[in-house]
Amino acid sequence: MRKRKVKHTDVAAYVLGVLDQAEAYAFEKHLKDCGRCGAQVAEFTSVEGALAKADLRYLSPGAKGARRSGTLVVRRCGRPSMITANLVVVLLACVVAALLSSHRSSGRYRRASSDPDILFPAPLDDGPAEDSDQRLLPLPLPFQ
Repeated sequence: MRKRKVKHTDVAAYVLGVLDQAEAYAFEKHLKDCGRCGAQVAEFTSVEGALAKADLRYLSPGAKGARRSGTLVVRRCGRPSMITANLVVVLLACVVAALLSSHRSSGRYRRASSDPDILFPAPLDDGPAEDSDQRLLPLPLPFQ
């Protein structure tokens, strides 16, 4: 008979009774020497009790076959999916872009030409005051 190598990850399978007789015997031998696995078995015992008390009446109609066969199919729910999260990010980016563009076109600049293909705004003021030595640039700077 081959000796089975026991893994530390067999704790849950042992507590839930999934291991066959030889595997369970080998794991029980391992438990005598491994304090870490012993502590994990104590933790999983409470989980086993909670699973035994679970009310399976609230399963969806598609899970009735799984209930009869002794297995339980669990779906992840309650968390937004990546698609939903990405849509929220895109929506927020559109709102920010709309706010920034409305701020930029708030009447601070006027069009230099009536041609719709020319997009460079011209400053509203007619030029610097006569007593200042400022110069108007051909294009306004986006950052002030």
